[in-house]
Amino acid sequence: MKEQKTSIGLVGVANHGTTILNAILASGNLHLETCYDTEPSASEQVRTRTGCRVAGSYEELAADTKIQAVVLVTPNHVHADQFRKAISFGKHIFVEKPISNTIPEAKEMITLAKKSGHVLMVGHNTRRRRVFRRAKQLLDEGSIGAIVSVEANVSRSVGLLPGLPPWKADPTKCPLLPMTQLGIHFVDTISYLLEPVKSVSCIATNIAMPGDVYDSTAAVLQLESGVPFALTSCYVSPDAYFIKIYGTKGSMLCHATHLLVEWLGSTNVLEEDFAQEGSASYELQMREFGECISGGRQPETGGQEGLLALAAIEAMSLSVTSGRSITIQEVLK
Repeated sequence: MKEQKTSIGLVGVANHGTTILNAILASGNLHLETCYDTEPSASEQVRTRTGCRVAGSYEELAADTKIQAVVLVTPNHVHADQFRKAISFGKHIFVEKPISNTIPEAKEMITLAKKSGHVLMVGHNTRRRRVFRRAKQLLDEGSIGAIVSVEANVSRSVGLLPGLPPWKADPTKCPLLPMTQLGIHFVDTISYLLEPVKSVSCIATNIAMPGDVYDSTAAVLQLESGVPFALTSCYVSPDAYFIKIYGTKGSMLCHATHLLVEWLGSTNVLEEDFAQEGSASYELQMREFGECISGGRQPETGGQEGLLALAAIEAMSLSVTSGRSITIQEVLK
């Protein structure tokens, strides 16, 4: 029997929007009905490629009775307002991370989704990478013993290159860049692999980008059990992408394309390659969105997961300005 597909309206089709578009098309259970982008030529390219309709405005797309769900691949600072409009028209909603720019907005979004009975899914795809799914399995098996610490770096050089969207360099629209854009991925992933964050201490500075925006950040996060987690994220350095987890029996190093486990007092190692994964994590993410809509269930990365990841970033921002450690509960209040 042919699988029934959920009709989707995609908002934001350029840049990362292309990645999500491809994932929608590959999902098998989603159908792109309508698209909208503030750049009309980008929308036209998608229409030519897929045959979807092009909305003349976001409001027109949100009100479209032919779609069941809206996928928001848009700047952080417009997420909450776009969500309110879509939910008012009875749509299920996927929103790229972060869930919103502020905790009050995120809480409002969660409440509105619960009241309406619609799915709210947040685009934290990183935990769905095969390397982290495998890491989770090994950690649950106790492969490296009791966890004692974590270190990670997720950085890109986009602050040194032309083409960075202006909103990503505007602290009023994207606080604590690059932690908001990059570091948040690993905050959510460590919450998945190990446990949620309890408190945060953070420093941030401007090294090379114009406009005195924070382009280099480092934080020490304490997980709920007390385990320290050192996270660096920069927009003015060569690309970096790794998580290393230390245990009483060994260590585990995760890159995007491979995993390495080394054991204390042994020359044996475990090496696994994930170089052929491609965009599978995005496809899994979008397929899950469709399954949640058709099956009436909650997504793995729903509103609450999005809220906790955002809370860690907001705690970092407050730590930078106050010069002290900030608990997650403090910012959630």
